[in-house]
This record gives sequence, structure tokens and C-alpha cells, in this order.
Amino acid sequence: MMSMSSMSIESEDNGEFAAIATGERSDGGQLGTRGKEQKEKSAPDVRVEGMDDDDSFSLRKFAAFVGPGFLMCIAYVDPGNFESNLQAGCQFGYSLLWVLLWATLMGLYIQALSVRLGLATGWHLARVMRDEYPTPARYSLWIVTELAIIASDVPEVIGTALALKLIFGLPTVWGVLVTSASTLLFLALQQFGVRKLEAFMGSLIGVMSVCFVAQMGMLEGGDGGEVIKGIVVPIFQNGKALFIGISLLGAVVMPHNLFLHSALVLSRSFELGERAVRRALKYNVAESALALAVTLVINFAVTIVAAQSIRDADFDDPTGEKRRGIIDRPLQNAPDMLKDVLGKSAKGLFAAALLASGQSSTITGTYAGQFVMEGFLEIKINPVLRAFLTRTCAILPSLLVTIIAGDEYAEFLIVISSVFLSFQLPFALIPLVKFCGSEKIVGAMAIDPRALQRTWVIVSAIVFANIVLLCVWVHESGAVNGSPGGVFLGLFVALFMILYCASLSALALRPVTQNLTMQVRDRLESKDFDGQDTSAEGEEYI
Repeated sequence: MMSMSSMSIESEDNGEFAAIATGERSDGGQLGTRGKEQKEKSAPDVRVEGMDDDDSFSLRKFAAFVGPGFLMCIAYVDPGNFESNLQAGCQFGYSLLWVLLWATLMGLYIQALSVRLGLATGWHLARVMRDEYPTPARYSLWIVTELAIIASDVPEVIGTALALKLIFGLPTVWGVLVTSASTLLFLALQQFGVRKLEAFMGSLIGVMSVCFVAQMGMLEGGDGGEVIKGIVVPIFQNGKALFIGISLLGAVVMPHNLFLHSALVLSRSFELGERAVRRALKYNVAESALALAVTLVINFAVTIVAAQSIRDADFDDPTGEKRRGIIDRPLQNAPDMLKDVLGKSAKGLFAAALLASGQSSTITGTYAGQFVMEGFLEIKINPVLRAFLTRTCAILPSLLVTIIAGDEYAEFLIVISSVFLSFQLPFALIPLVKFCGSEKIVGAMAIDPRALQRTWVIVSAIVFANIVLLCVWVHESGAVNGSPGGVFLGLFVALFMILYCASLSALALRPVTQNLTMQVRDRLESKDFDGQDTSAEGEEYI
């Protein structure tokens, strides 16, 4: 066995996610403390030693923390992102690249808050929210979160169906039905343990990176000056650009990711203590930054490829109908358009990336659903059944829209789902910010007042952007007018905005009531090895 200055990794085949989903391992409620009653014996997948040795950055220890961030970042490159990126590039060129940059930076900051909460308390976000809010509020937040998870699964369903259409020529309706089989893939993958799942997800991200960076390389990276201008200059050309910009935000910063990441970081075990916990926070944030940097490159590449290709493609399109079809249905028509510029390989590269994106997002969404259900309701459910239920709820609207309105509106449903996620984000973000700013919840790990003020500015900007988007969309649609239907719609929109703002204000103004001071103090002052028996049989050290 190696010394405490070395790193050790222990691999387990199953049981880990069941433990971190409930926030319970050996003490019936507090991860990271040595419990008096043994309810569940489930060791983390990766065990790191020597976290309290020195302050120097260790690549070996950093390698042990690589994994959760790459699982989390799948949500930043799902089919919803592809749709929004392609829409942005086709319609507005490079002008919305700045939205992707700032949304990713904001996402990193928000994900760091999730990591902080998980490491400080040993509980994930849904578990903390369960004890914080009264039953009516708790159930309301659970329902809103479940709707967000279903909304995030809609792009996966449609994206996977369109990928199957591109590869096999399968009609979109049948492709939507076939996507239900992804639960079988999830069943197979979860049997191999989280470390292997993380490696699989990383490989899928690699596929997407190669596909789109290769496409961008074939196009010589676009117009350098215009690309830099699009990254640096924040501007919306019109109301439609604002709508696409908000969909980019909703597609990048997904609310269920806050629940997912705060749970995934608990799969790493180490000797506790404030110094060790803060170093674990540093390693996790660095790993998240690396993962999100990869996703930013992918999202930039997709947008640049779309902008450059639609400008340079040699269309035989005297009426402009083909170009209009690409703009309206980019996921389906972009490969044909790219083929004019990139050759026959474009269709295969695009379809492979889209399929990898859809399947990987399905798996991480299912994990997030587990944590949300078990955290809010204390209900344990088989993960495959959980995946099936979520997928069924997502398939129904996707199938109905595809059958009734056709493929064009199926893609529009992806954009709508991304906008919905942006509206839902504050319902998860506000509790997270309040928890991370409260010493009653995270103790000495609470963020300082200035950082807390900056965080509230981010939350306010998201809420303000959502309200402006709704107003612009209603105004440009012309649906609100003097007719009875227009008046009714106007009243409905006004009532929705009042309820939306009132609900968020209630969350923001409500004082934190629960007190986890003793629990956090045990973690920050303890020298136990994250509550686990380090002499357990079957440990493998490297």
C-alpha cells in the first residue's frame, strides 16, 4: 500500500450512484461522517489520498478528479445546442458567438457553486432542498424540475431520430419511437461502474470534437476578423436574434445539471478536513473548466461552420427556397449543404456527432432524474425505469408534433424546449445561490459577500432576459390584439409573468431555515477518510 502522499483509486462495479443520489452512505444522512448506524455500505468509485499533504498542484491527483465535469458538460453539447448553434450561425453569422462565450463562463461559475455545495455538505442540491422547503413548495419545485428534465430530453429524442434519418434513411416518426431503446444502452453501461461510464462519455465528446473541428478546419476556420468581432462585441441584431440568444443560454446552462454535478462530485472520496475539501474544490473546478473549454470549442465550431457554409455553399437555388429550408431545418438540411463545401464525408461526420450527442445526453439526464426524485421525494426507482418514464414523457410531444406538423416544427420544438429551460433555470439557481451564500448551510465554505452580490447580478440578468424575451416574442407574433382571442392571450401572458416573478421573488426573499452547521463542521474538522472504512477488503491501489 502506498503512502498518504500518493493517490489511490478504488473501483466498484455498482451501488455508488444509489448512495450519492440519496445523500446517505454509512450514517443515514450525512455523507463524509462516520455514522453510528450502517444503512448502506457503498464505497465511492475513486479514492484519493494525500489531499492534506501540501498546497502544490498535483497532476496525479487532478487525474483522479477527472470525470464528473465531463459527464456534466454533456449537457453543453446536446442536440439542443446543435440546433440553436446552427440557427445562430445560419441566420446571424458570427454575431452571437459572444453569447456562447459568456453563457459558458457563467455556466462554469454556476457549476462551481454546485461543487461547493456538494463538497461542503456531503449532500447534493435536491437533498438540501428537501429539508429546506415546506411540502407544497418542495413538491412544486420537484414538478418544475421534472418538467425541465423532460424538456431537456426532447432535443435528445428529436436529435437522435434525425441522426438515424441521416444515417439509415429512417423516417423521423419511426426514429422517435426507436429512441426509446436507449434505455437498454443505459442498462448496459451502468453495470460497468462510474469510472468506465465517464470514459465512455469522454470518448463521445471526443467524437463530437473531431467531427466539428475537422469541419471547421476544412473551412479554414471562417473569417478571423468577423469571428473575433462576434466573440467580443455583445449585440443583438433584432428580436429574432434575442430569441435565438436566449435559446443558446437555455441550451448551454441547463437546470438539471446543477443537481447532477452536485451529486457527481461525491463519487470521489478523500481524507476530510477544511484544507482537503478546499483542494478538492479547486481540482473539481479545474476539471470542469477543462471540460467546458472543450464544449466551447465544439459550440464555436458548429456556429462558425454553419455561418461559413451557408455563405459559401454553391446553391442551385434561384428561388431561395433551399436556403430558407436550411435555416428553418438546420439539423436535417445542414449536412446536404455542408456536402457542397466539405465533400461526401460531411453527412457521416455530422450524423455521428449528432447521434453521440443525443445518446450521451440521455444517460446524464437519467442520472440527474434519479438524484432529483430521490432527493426531493425520498423515492428510489430503478434507473432504467426512470429513463423509460422520462423518455416516454419526452416522446409524446415530439411524436405528436412530428406527425401533425412535420419535421420542420419538430426542430422548432427543440428551440422552444431550450427557451423553456432558460425560464426554469432560476428555480434551481436561486436556492443554490442562497445555500452557497449561507454559513448555516455550507459553513466556512460560504462565498464572500462581494461574490454573492455578483452572483445575484447573474441571476437577475437571466430573469430579466427571460421577461424581455417573452415580451418581444408576444409583440412580434402579433397574437395579442383587439380580438377576443388576442385579449385572452394578453391576459394569460400578463398573469404568467406576474406568477413567474412572484415565485422567484418568494424564493429569493425567503430566509434559509435549516442548519447544517454541525454536519459541515464534521466534514471540515474531521480526519476520517470520507466516512468509509479504509481497510475494506478488495481495495485496489495504484
